[in-house]
Amino acid sequence: MPEEKKRNDSNGLGRCPHGSDVGLFGESTHFVDSFVAGFIYAAACEELLEKTHEINRMLETMTEEEKELLPTIKEDLADIDAKWLLATAMFGIRA
Repeated sequence: MPEEKKRNDSNGLGRCPHGSDVGLFGESTHFVDSFVAGFIYAAACEELLEKTHEINRMLETMTEEEKELLPTIKEDLADIDAKWLLATAMFGIRA
């Protein structure tokens, strides 16, 4: 009797790109990957939004003593702007 081949998931190999994503739930792993990537992306955008609002509130309610921190706050705002640019660029990438 000939020896049967082991399935790809049991012998440590990755998914076969040809023919393994068939059947009723064949593309379900792609859905899960996209869902998780979207969730992480949304959480990162929410964090950036909160930090942006926090810095804007600080700039609006700043006292004379706090104005000494203005260069540091401006650097933080520039860093957040760069992260927003990265986030908008990543939005166009298919997850």
